[in-house]
Amino acid sequence: MSILFLLLVGFVLSAFFSGVETGSYSLNRIRLRHDVREKEPSALRLEALLAYPHRFIFTMLIGNNLAIYLVSQQTTQLYLNRGMQSDYLCGGVLPWNAETAATVTLMIPLFLLAEMGPKNVFRTNADRLMRGLSVPMQLVSWMIFPLAWPLERLFRLFLRDEQMRHSDWGGYSKVMLMEQLAEGRQRGVITSYQSRMMDHVIAMHQMPIKLLMRPVKKSLTLPEEATVGDLKKAVGRRSGSELFLMKQQQVVGIIGLHEVIARQLSDEAPLRPLAQDALSIEVGRNIKSAFYRLRNNPRHVAAVVDGRGHLVGSIRIDDIARYIAKR
Repeated sequence: MSILFLLLVGFVLSAFFSGVETGSYSLNRIRLRHDVREKEPSALRLEALLAYPHRFIFTMLIGNNLAIYLVSQQTTQLYLNRGMQSDYLCGGVLPWNAETAATVTLMIPLFLLAEMGPKNVFRTNADRLMRGLSVPMQLVSWMIFPLAWPLERLFRLFLRDEQMRHSDWGGYSKVMLMEQLAEGRQRGVITSYQSRMMDHVIAMHQMPIKLLMRPVKKSLTLPEEATVGDLKKAVGRRSGSELFLMKQQQVVGIIGLHEVIARQLSDEAPLRPLAQDALSIEVGRNIKSAFYRLRNNPRHVAAVVDGRGHLVGSIRIDDIARYIAKR
């Protein structure tokens, strides 16, 4: 009776470790982070466990191997108790003993009941099961820590820092992220509007800047020798909060209109001394590239130029924000 009980324990433990390993990959990270911010106990426990992903996986693998060893050892003992020899050779060549019989007997049951079955269940119900089993997982992690920690340190010796970062839970491919967003929308973690905003952000590297730029005909431009009086006349014809000073078709400076107003200059005052260097972005760049450059620019506005350096339009960081937030 004790052998059958230990067999059952071994199968349950093996199924637990196999399922949890798959559940750690299938867990909805967006929902987990949301619940961590809400201070849910199960989410906090999971976050603490998954903070060391390699150690966590080593823990599950070690636990699974110990469980399989228990099942194998008890099955072998069961055959020995029934009188099977431990050193019998079938036909004088093929070994057929308690160990071999146990291996053959356990192949299919272990594969179905302790491997494929639990993995499929945890893959489709990862959030619910991982949270419900967070306490046993934490207990097991404490028990196996003396074995898992040295393996984790040894593993780190063979990987560079960059490889370690890419092998972490945070490594998302575009497809993985899109799947997580879709699931988050279905579960109500994020709204459909928030999901669309994230879709726009993901697509930024594919969108050319010319789709958002203001054409040169609508941008506020004046020749570099222009005066404050010329600016007052131009403001009535075109809108904008920045002025590009031009030399032929190239930008030589940028001026904020509020700066001119604050100085209360006469109409004859030249604009060139007020100009600062303008950020230029090539028209062939994508929105993502433009965003990073605009973010680091104090004015958050740039001249969009062609291959010859000629002005073809302008873009502000606000234009990109509107693109992301559009419904």
